[in-house]
Amino acid sequence: MRREKTRGMAMAVLCMPMAAWAADPETGRELYEAVSIERTIQGQHYTDANCETCHAPSFYQRSDRKVQSRAALEAYVEGCNTNLDVGWFPDEVADVAAWLNQEHYRFD
Repeated sequence: MRREKTRGMAMAVLCMPMAAWAADPETGRELYEAVSIERTIQGQHYTDANCETCHAPSFYQRSDRKVQSRAALEAYVEGCNTNLDVGWFPDEVADVAAWLNQEHYRFD
């Protein structure tokens, strides 16, 4: 019974319209701006590190940037989330990536 219920819930999620999965750039902006962690980054200790400790706005607009797609952008955001132990859930990573895309990258 439990397996059938779980399978049914999984099918319901898979059948949801894509709009239900859409990331929210406004929430992403709020999450991006709210990051405050204590970390040593490139040999320097910060008690209030945030995204802009490593990524000034010009970082996102370099001509030699490595991110070339939305999927890659989300992967890089997840990399920061994981490596710095930010604590975002997958939907929050998607929101932050959506905001960065809206503000800086403009991928389709």
